[in-house]
Amino acid sequence: MKRTLLIIAATIAFHAHAAWALDIRAVTDKPTADDPQYENEEAWPMLLGDEYFPKQKWEKGRVLILNLEMLLEEGKGNRAQKLLCSDPSTWINASTGKAAVSMPDMETDIILPDSEVPYIAMVKAIKLFECRHLTVGRNATIEPIQGRGGVRIFGNVWVRPTGRIKGGMWGMGFVGDKHTFIRNDWPEDGVLEKVHDERAISPYKVDGEIIKTPWLANSITTYMGHDKPEGISTEVLGLVSIADEVGIRSGTFIIGRDSRLITTGPSCINVANGAKVVLMDGALCSHGQNQFVNRDWGVRAGAQVTGGTPDRPLKRDAYMGLGYRNWQNLPVPPYPEAKKRKEANALPDGTILHYGYGSYSVIVEGDLIAYPADGSDARLVVCWQRIASGGAGAWGRHDEPFNKVFAKIPPKIGIWIGPDSMVENVRFDDLRFGGIVTESMETFKKWKNVSFGDACLSKDPQDLVRGYKAELAGREKAHPMSILPPKKPYVTMPNDESR
Repeated sequence: MKRTLLIIAATIAFHAHAAWALDIRAVTDKPTADDPQYENEEAWPMLLGDEYFPKQKWEKGRVLILNLEMLLEEGKGNRAQKLLCSDPSTWINASTGKAAVSMPDMETDIILPDSEVPYIAMVKAIKLFECRHLTVGRNATIEPIQGRGGVRIFGNVWVRPTGRIKGGMWGMGFVGDKHTFIRNDWPEDGVLEKVHDERAISPYKVDGEIIKTPWLANSITTYMGHDKPEGISTEVLGLVSIADEVGIRSGTFIIGRDSRLITTGPSCINVANGAKVVLMDGALCSHGQNQFVNRDWGVRAGAQVTGGTPDRPLKRDAYMGLGYRNWQNLPVPPYPEAKKRKEANALPDGTILHYGYGSYSVIVEGDLIAYPADGSDARLVVCWQRIASGGAGAWGRHDEPFNKVFAKIPPKIGIWIGPDSMVENVRFDDLRFGGIVTESMETFKKWKNVSFGDACLSKDPQDLVRGYKAELAGREKAHPMSILPPKKPYVTMPNDESR
């Protein structure tokens, strides 16, 4: 009897272990970041042939696959197992089927296989964990540990549903001199409208608990940076959510057709001098919260945000999303916010603006340009970002009076545009009164083919554009983002119930 039980137990253990056995052929036959198989139309239904990354040539490199058979333990249920993967023996060389003799480097392609059991592949990285192409399978997470623990990627990134990249202080950086993609297959059915376009609004916290909206719960990394030579691109495919700051420091960062890039933390999308963010047909790049203090975008002088490119022109609108600040009639907060403000930010009558109403969530010193296809009226649309949660942790307001009314406020936005910016083929929507602040109306008149959408509070430029130079006469050192009072205050709540 005892012998029989041992045989049964051994058989069960064998089959359980076999379920995690590494089938190299099965792993490598699938389209991956290192072998995308662009000719596979089922895997690549979004390609139209004008994209840059499929034309990029790559030298054959070393491919390492994480050896789950060696690492995963039995009987752990659905809890994510933490796997220490800092020894070469934990990786299998796909070409030999044997254990690797060295850890991944900038010329190595790595694959974290799909798994029924969630796991976190932890790799020691005193500074940065580097690789070329990176494929993150279902239920897989890669997490550099030790030191600042960032990930630096020289090639493509493909993240399967429920996959994740946990970057440390240095986050995830895209570098190198080749055109690449970052693809996140989420939501799994590919229908982004379900989580993005229904104008979902919720408080940031309820009873002290953060509301896990989909774009907050599915970020693939914390910080992201882009450092590539001029004209070299990374293209986003699907919905890529970053938990904090995004820095486009150089090169061209493209949001592909009908794709999304969302940042959800207290920081913003910074586009540096010489860098470009390109939004293709139906694409949207935005913040994911409506914050009281921090900015959503910073577009520096010499930078550009464009709808399409001259060789990839727009056939449908592309969207640059902004948060909103139009809560001038909310109840006064129950704590002394005024003490946090400097006297320089007071209105001429001495009033301190609670949470900076009148501030503008975007600073544009560079250019906003769309390149519509011949015969198309497609535009770069500057608008409310369509998804939002209120506040932003310690930076935001989440008291009960605020939560009661926040989700009912019609979102209206504001943007500051520098006097030297080129603005062409742009439609502004969801603007509040005075929603565009620039040096003067003469600046506005230099812009080309600018229009206003139906969700603006007016179609009259005199209502929507305010020239700060005249308003700040004698206070030239004050920045209009923080001190301009509301222009034409209006009731944001039905029946004025918030007063």
